[in-house]
Amino acid sequence: MTHRILVAEDEADIRELLRLALTAAGYEVETAPDGGAAWEMAVARPPELVVTDLRMPGRDGLELIRALRSEPSLSRIPVILFTAYVSSDPRVSEAGQIWGVEVVTKGSIAELRRAVARLLRGEGA
Repeated sequence: MTHRILVAEDEADIRELLRLALTAAGYEVETAPDGGAAWEMAVARPPELVVTDLRMPGRDGLELIRALRSEPSLSRIPVILFTAYVSSDPRVSEAGQIWGVEVVTKGSIAELRRAVARLLRGEGA
């Protein structure tokens, strides 16, 4: 069975890189250009895992995480925050400590793929 992943990333080249990398690892990948579109997609067809950027126009990654966690039917979906702002944005700490998401530094595709595999196996963050 192929796992479905939803990727929310506003930069088209990074969004495509993530789609290609995760597809090559055997996952079905849907992409959204921002948190608002990702939310609509998640409600319409819940994914098994969400990868989101932090800083996006409109609904950002943290707002998407909050929305997912507040919706009972989506609250248990594992989320990976894929961001370049690991140490410089306090919202990253909130995402990890309060909302229980995995944080992966943007640019580390190998680390992202390991985190995806681990979370889909149900091993948690």
